[in-house]
Amino acid sequence: MTAHPIHITVRQERMAHGLRRLAELSGHPLGQRDRNGLEIWYDLLGERDLPLPPVLDGFVVGVIFLAMRLGSPLRIHGPVSRSLCVNLREFQAAWALWCPERYHVVELLPDEVVDLPVTVPAGGHSAVAAYSGGVDGTATAIRHARQLLGNGSYRLTDLLLVHGFDVPLAAGGAFDALVARTRPFVDSLGLTLRLVRTNIRSVLDQRWEDSFLTQLVSALFNYSHLHRYCLIGSGATYRDMYFPWGSTAMTDHLLSGDLMQVVLDGSDLNRTEKCALIAEHPVALRSLKVCWEGKDHASNCGHCEKCLRTKMNLVAAGADPRECFGDTLDPAEVGNLRPRNQVQLDELYSILDYAAAKG
Repeated sequence: MTAHPIHITVRQERMAHGLRRLAELSGHPLGQRDRNGLEIWYDLLGERDLPLPPVLDGFVVGVIFLAMRLGSPLRIHGPVSRSLCVNLREFQAAWALWCPERYHVVELLPDEVVDLPVTVPAGGHSAVAAYSGGVDGTATAIRHARQLLGNGSYRLTDLLLVHGFDVPLAAGGAFDALVARTRPFVDSLGLTLRLVRTNIRSVLDQRWEDSFLTQLVSALFNYSHLHRYCLIGSGATYRDMYFPWGSTAMTDHLLSGDLMQVVLDGSDLNRTEKCALIAEHPVALRSLKVCWEGKDHASNCGHCEKCLRTKMNLVAAGADPRECFGDTLDPAEVGNLRPRNQVQLDELYSILDYAAAKG
């Protein structure tokens, strides 16, 4: 028997701090407390007069894992681009094969499937990159803002920092502090920092390890009126891909629609090589924020697994961890480090390989 569809209705309203875009989900019994539906919102901080996108691609991407888990078709009250419909069908097929006990392929049922022409802005096709202060996003920003890849570089103009993912919504002061921490780096590259606040992670029952990229892309699509491309810093190299995982070179591009193409960047560099690149830019090194376990969401605790691993990346790259952690690498803490999974263990091996290769 076919599950009841999830209906998606989107609207926009002005607020004192910018624009709020709301996606109301209804029609499926998502839970006892959600019998009358629930709302996902995206606050575009500082924005004033932006129309809703001509297609609702980003809102669909943001909830696809919920639909796959429930086995519910998505009934979208508005247009969706044809390329997204095609891409998401293949995206779902991959996840249904990886996790058949958890996910099922579902139909997209928009009011209209449209083919949008590719329009070129006066300044050419530009890009926005996801950014949280971490190693991957920082390296991507440097590579493309500085055009280090020559004519293989994207014309990066904006970075997007999201409140509601790494920094919880309740920690507004910490988000402001994170913006202040990273602003000098953004300014040093001559880029514009865009800020989005969203509740999608906190209100929607989607497994974060699987869905973090779809939720991030849903936020980036709010700027599809400005940019042809959105760049995502890769967490693994082409040599070391692992799945199922929320971001992989095999499927990330399948989140693209007519208005915006999703580009996974940096899969040619491992984490230590990215740290070596970042170390060449002192402002970037000082702005790094990698910690997610510490109590202060705007700084690095210096002692959790990711902080210690990043210190090791920096030392292997010949950089001083004190620039962003305030202290150096303690060998005793390294000796007590216990990887939680194969991914973390592989990262440690890559650091040893890098250090050995550099003597």
